[in-house]
Amino acid sequence: MKLYKYILFLLPFFMVGCLDVELQDRIEKEHGFYQNEEDALEAIYGVYSTLTDYNYHKTNWPLILPTYEDAMFSTGVSAPATVSNNTHSSNSGPCTDFWKTLYTGINNANEILARVPNTEFTNLNEKNRILAEAHFLRALFYYDLVRLYGGANGIPVITSPVTGLENAYNAQQPKEKVYELIVSDFMYAAGKNEDGTMRLPMRKDAGFVLGRATNGAAHAFLAEVYLTLGWWQEAVNEADTVINSNQYEFLDDYAKLWDVTFETEAQKELIFSVSFFRDNGAVTGSSLGSNIAQLYNPAAVMVGGGYLCGNPYGKGAGNFKVQKWFIQFYQDDTNNLGYSDPDIDASSDENNLIYKDYRIETSFWRTFQQKNNTTGELGSIVTCYPAAGGQKQENWGYIKKFIDPQGVDNRTNENDMPRLRLSDMYLIKAEALNELGEYQDACKAIDKVRERVRKANGVERSWPKYISMEKDDNIGRVLTKQEFRWLVFMERGLEFAGEQKRWFDLVRMKYDENTLMYDYMKDSYIPALSPATVNKQGVMAERKKYFPIPFNEIARNDGVKQNPGY
Repeated sequence: MKLYKYILFLLPFFMVGCLDVELQDRIEKEHGFYQNEEDALEAIYGVYSTLTDYNYHKTNWPLILPTYEDAMFSTGVSAPATVSNNTHSSNSGPCTDFWKTLYTGINNANEILARVPNTEFTNLNEKNRILAEAHFLRALFYYDLVRLYGGANGIPVITSPVTGLENAYNAQQPKEKVYELIVSDFMYAAGKNEDGTMRLPMRKDAGFVLGRATNGAAHAFLAEVYLTLGWWQEAVNEADTVINSNQYEFLDDYAKLWDVTFETEAQKELIFSVSFFRDNGAVTGSSLGSNIAQLYNPAAVMVGGGYLCGNPYGKGAGNFKVQKWFIQFYQDDTNNLGYSDPDIDASSDENNLIYKDYRIETSFWRTFQQKNNTTGELGSIVTCYPAAGGQKQENWGYIKKFIDPQGVDNRTNENDMPRLRLSDMYLIKAEALNELGEYQDACKAIDKVRERVRKANGVERSWPKYISMEKDDNIGRVLTKQEFRWLVFMERGLEFAGEQKRWFDLVRMKYDENTLMYDYMKDSYIPALSPATVNKQGVMAERKKYFPIPFNEIARNDGVKQNPGY
């Protein structure tokens, strides 16, 4: 079952990281709240509630991250459109609100790490689990903070509860120091109790609760952190720990990952996701439902009138679109990487989709239908790229993964937010092995992902082709190290389309030994594309390698410098 009991952590606390609020008088907790294990459990649920905050995964995460990348863009006249076209500032709330929310979550985790060791428990392992969860969540919050804001000058590090002005405003620490803490916290979470049991349960254990951290999730984040740091062998080791744990397996049908009716079944593949559910009667902004279905879907309904989300008219916002060149890369197999048969046109004849990678049709909309909000009457059938025909045509694509016909309102839908899936582990392993020069094993790892995709919806396909020459149905050539690196970058682009990973890949990966992937896409690849496939609303810029640190933080904290370009 899901962790429905996300109890808000209402204890008084300093909102740290030098937040844009006035500090309040501290209320000591040593002899207050943390008196028994029920108090401690309620406190850790409060830290978990940070994950579903409006300024984190509920809205801002899917709202802003696509506007920093190369494959999606946003239209309109305010944020996120101003971020997409690079006219935003350090006062742009959706860009800076992560700072406040994540540092608040960190302070609450620090309170648990300071108070719970002195709290009486009848079961010591339950205490250890809560402490491990606090380490896990603190690591996750710092991991996201340092990637968003710490690329140039690092971020402040706070490891104990804020007690007053003397420790409320901290200077930036180099990102290397931040990562030391992140690795240490995730390693603690992945560790064992004195009796040899895991501090965090395995997914198949009786103590598993959807939405709470597991041992597999701690190892999986370590794998991703090591990949980010370029610690290739460590990344392989942690990915293998998850893969070989026998706790996770692929769903046969990739599309079921995105069908909310298969949410329980999908857990065997999802290593860590942020849980949302339809919170009837709650205020839309503070409900425990998600916003992504309304954000990403077109301003229309399914052909025939089916709802896309909890919007009163069943429509999405239609403000987030996918660049044509990005879908075309896979649809036409631009680099001969085995995504499709480029000689067969599937734009108007859906029978030809069997000659294309199944993820193209499951990740991107093809057709939808207009609807009159006043009368409820259905209007024209619209096709969007990569489809053609219909009564109207759009030149850009839309993400199709997040749909909830039973949603309550715009911001109260059932769609969970995946952070790490089993595919992540295989693609992390493939990337790291390629960097280590172990080409054949790297091919085998990426082919595990492609093998599932070829199963499609039960009718086996011949696409995507395998990469390993040891497989019969392969791409027909051996890739260089740089070509394989590019393959991983674009394979991740399709596998995780719309899952807010693309920008992080752009700013951590290299195209070659001397060129950051972001710079290659900005300065070389995209300028060489046909202008008809690139919407100029999506702007790549040097300063968009970083997020702006909040203006109020800079004004109040002499130890924090703004990121370049803001």
